[in-house]
Amino acid sequence: MLLLFGSFFFLLILKTPVIFALGLSSLFAILWQGDTTLMLLAQRTIASLDSFPLLAVPLFILMGEILNRGGCGEKLVKFSEELVGGVTGGLAHANVLTSMFFGGISGVATADTAAIGSVMIPMMKKAGYDVKFSTVITISSSIIGIIIPPSINMILYGWVSGTSIVHLFAGGIIPGILVGFSLMAVSHWISAKRGYRSAERFSFKRLIKAFTAALPALIMPIIILGGIFGGAFTTTEAASVAVVYGILISVFFYKGFKIKEIPSLFLKVSGTVGSIMFLIAICKTFGWIITAEQIPQAISEFFLTYLPYRSVFLFNIILISLITGTFLTPSTATIILTPILYPVAVSMGIDPVHFGLVLICSLAIGHVTPPVGLTLFIGSEISGVPVSQLLKPLLPFLSVLIILALVVAYVPWLTLFVPSLLS
Repeated sequence: MLLLFGSFFFLLILKTPVIFALGLSSLFAILWQGDTTLMLLAQRTIASLDSFPLLAVPLFILMGEILNRGGCGEKLVKFSEELVGGVTGGLAHANVLTSMFFGGISGVATADTAAIGSVMIPMMKKAGYDVKFSTVITISSSIIGIIIPPSINMILYGWVSGTSIVHLFAGGIIPGILVGFSLMAVSHWISAKRGYRSAERFSFKRLIKAFTAALPALIMPIIILGGIFGGAFTTTEAASVAVVYGILISVFFYKGFKIKEIPSLFLKVSGTVGSIMFLIAICKTFGWIITAEQIPQAISEFFLTYLPYRSVFLFNIILISLITGTFLTPSTATIILTPILYPVAVSMGIDPVHFGLVLICSLAIGHVTPPVGLTLFIGSEISGVPVSQLLKPLLPFLSVLIILALVVAYVPWLTLFVPSLLS
């Protein structure tokens, strides 16, 4: 155990890429045992990707890129602007609302930031909003894509733990909406304080026009979630249907790209998918070694003996997730932490869906915290504002996200009510 984690953190200190740090530390642990062949390590790594539910991950990544290239983001932004743009801080509210719509389609926070940020940040800047505020509201709201279904992190957690992905999707609905409305509340407070007023009066005619243009994109979450919750198809099948539907509306309705550009789109996504799937395989192998070393059992015995309280355990989950999120991406951390902490949660009588949502909500915050907060750097790149100048404006939103993680942890009803309806 000491060799595994010691070598991993030592390699991170040496600024070794996370994927190589995980792979090398796993290799060192295998070699140290002496009774396990390297062939077994290779077999475990390859076999970890032999999973039908896992096919949904590259499909949802592809769908996010299709929507980004196809112009769906712009239509969703326009609809959100017409819907809530007439109130104080309207564009900030529209930013959050668009993330809620987009998150219900792609399940990828980085795709959300790239698609919405490229439209909303210049728009808010032109309307007189501070560019730092525009950037931090964009990156903060983008993590809704991790919490609201469909979510790649939920798929990964369900894949590792064996928890129903359908129930995880259902459990993320209320927390995702709660995060969106809470960020809107903070945006309204800041906007009122700074005098960010609406540029145009509400127009029902413009709203109907924007709704009509955005309708094909708005139908997609209904197809995905309605099909999954209704039992029409599995998560992977839903992702496949969504990809085909996304291509059709992008090519023939929004005309964001042409049919002949589809191969280049697939080629671009294949590079991203290849690196992510390789990372998933390495993380799964790392988790297998953790399980083989009986680390989860040791942690479970410690909590049951010295801290047999669910509230204390859940608080520690949030704390561990927040710390882990500063140097690992949410997807990586989900695959590593789940085999360690899931058995402990089950032994303490915590519902797997509730525990999964607490873990995912806490790890999602890592997307907006340095040094590896991907959405933070994407937002910085779009706006041209250095990351160091975004940290102070980010604090109000970061504080709300942490408070909401605690609320989700200590109010299980938020995550279990909708899944109970499915049961």
